[in-house]
Amino acid sequence: MFLEPIDFATMYCEHKKNTDFKGKSSSDWDAKSATMAASVINSPYVNDFISRMKLTGDEVVLDIGCGPGTLAIPLAKRVKEVIAIDFSPKMLEELKAYALREGVTNIKTYHLGWEDAWNILPSADIAVASRSMEVADMEKALTKMSAQASKRCYLTYKVGGSFIDKEILDFIGKKITTKPDCWYIPLILYAQGYLPTLEYIATQAGALRYSTSDEFVQSLIWSVHHLDDEQQVKAREYYDTFIVGENRPPKPFTWAFIGWETTK
Repeated sequence: MFLEPIDFATMYCEHKKNTDFKGKSSSDWDAKSATMAASVINSPYVNDFISRMKLTGDEVVLDIGCGPGTLAIPLAKRVKEVIAIDFSPKMLEELKAYALREGVTNIKTYHLGWEDAWNILPSADIAVASRSMEVADMEKALTKMSAQASKRCYLTYKVGGSFIDKEILDFIGKKITTKPDCWYIPLILYAQGYLPTLEYIATQAGALRYSTSDEFVQSLIWSVHHLDDEQQVKAREYYDTFIVGENRPPKPFTWAFIGWETTK
C-alpha cells in the first residue's frame, strides 16, 4: 500500500501534542453546558449532519460526546434507540432536560468519555461523533469508534487547523501552532482498511455573533487558553472596528463530514 512508509497516526499524535488548541476537561464543558445548549440545538448543522446519514429507522445509534443532545434528540425521533455518552455530567443533564421537553424516551445516557472503557455499552448499528473528536490519539479513537458500530460510523471534524480566523490572529499578534487538520482522519482510516467518504458542512455566520467585546475576548481565550494584555486590547479593537463597526462577524466554521462502513 502506497501509504505504508508514512505513519499518519504518529504524526497526528505529535501534531496534537504541540498545538495551541488543547483539549478541554469535563469541568470546562460543565461550565459551558447551558450556553452551548442554547446555541447549538435546532441549528441548521443538525439537519446537514443527519441528512448525510444512511438511516432506515430501525437502528441503534451511539452518540459519542453527545453534549446537550444536539444530534441525540433529533436522531431519537428517527431511529429505534440512541445511546448517548459524554464525559460532562452537566451536558447529560442538559440532554435529559431537552429530551423531556421534546417527549423523547428512547435515549440511554452514560457518563463516559473517550478514555473510559466502553464495555458496559449496548451494541449499536451506527456510531456518530459530532464535533467531539479532539482526542490525543486519533488512531486509537477511530479504532474504538469502529468497534462499537456493526454497520457504519460518521463524524465531523473542524477544517483548517484553527478555531480562530487567521485574520484575527494576525491582527492581535497571536502566533499559534495549528491543530491537526481533518485530512489525518481519512488517511488513518484508509490505513486501517476502510474506504471513508468526505463531504463538508458549513455553519451559519449568525451563530458566531458576540454581544460584547468581553464575550469576544473570552471566546478567543477559550480556544487558545491565553492572551496577554496587549493581545486582549487588540482583540477588543478588532471587535469594535470590524465586528461592530463593519458588521463583519468572524467567518463561519467548515466541518469535514467523514463516514465509513465498518464491515471491510
